[in-house]
Amino acid sequence: MKKIVLSALLWLPYFAQAEKTTIQTTYQTLAFEGSKKKDAGKRADLHLMHKEGKHRYQLGYVYTDTKTFKPPMKGDLNVHKYALKYSYSLDTIQTISGSFLHIDDNLMRETDGGNIYGVAYAYYAFGIAQYLSDYPHFRVYQTDITYHTAHDFGALKAHLSLLLKYIHLADKNSNNFSKNAKEDYLTPAIKVHLHRGDYHLGAAIFLGKRVFGVMQEGFVVQHHAMEFDETYMLGLSKDFASINAKIKYSHQNAEEIPIHNKNVKVDTIALQLKVMF
Repeated sequence: MKKIVLSALLWLPYFAQAEKTTIQTTYQTLAFEGSKKKDAGKRADLHLMHKEGKHRYQLGYVYTDTKTFKPPMKGDLNVHKYALKYSYSLDTIQTISGSFLHIDDNLMRETDGGNIYGVAYAYYAFGIAQYLSDYPHFRVYQTDITYHTAHDFGALKAHLSLLLKYIHLADKNSNNFSKNAKEDYLTPAIKVHLHRGDYHLGAAIFLGKRVFGVMQEGFVVQHHAMEFDETYMLGLSKDFASINAKIKYSHQNAEEIPIHNKNVKVDTIALQLKVMF
């Protein structure tokens, strides 16, 4: 998988000549409060998207370095994630897609080597996606249902997204990593995006608990045994011709389920740069 992503990066000069290509890079800092395993971390990712006719190709790479408390952890966490996604427009209102994500984790053997497969279908404002997270000792099935609507208020453009995640764990009692999780989770979310001129404001709220969740349309997976509860996100960005610069903040409440450690808080600050050709 590493060779596939690294080879794809060699195509950057070709991508840069296309008119419908996006190169996005993000740097994040993570702060953990109340955790008995994690202290602080940093994350960097690269996302490439190229659209040609009815086809859209996407590649993603994420590296996370997290400082841990030793003991109980044996060392610091180093995680690499590699993602691929292909989408095809059947017509002006229908799209199908398939995605794949691979996890390379130096400590969490329960999810190291895990593969996440996804398929999705969108019809006008509605969408449905199905994910399978295949781990060595258990599996996670997730269904996402989405609805999008947009309205203009003069120069202000508003976009609203409603999301419902259903997560089911199979064979969760086969190991100590996942046995304390529930078998089923149902998580609703609301996302709002406001756009006026060159400025964008986005916000999102996830209500209800989730664990081992696949996020961001298959490009992110929360593969550690943390049961997330409420999540709040806020982002502000500005367009500079073909460049968009963004700052994002998120706050999550969580429980480290193998040791029943509740009241864990995770705060993330991210800087993102997107270049469109």
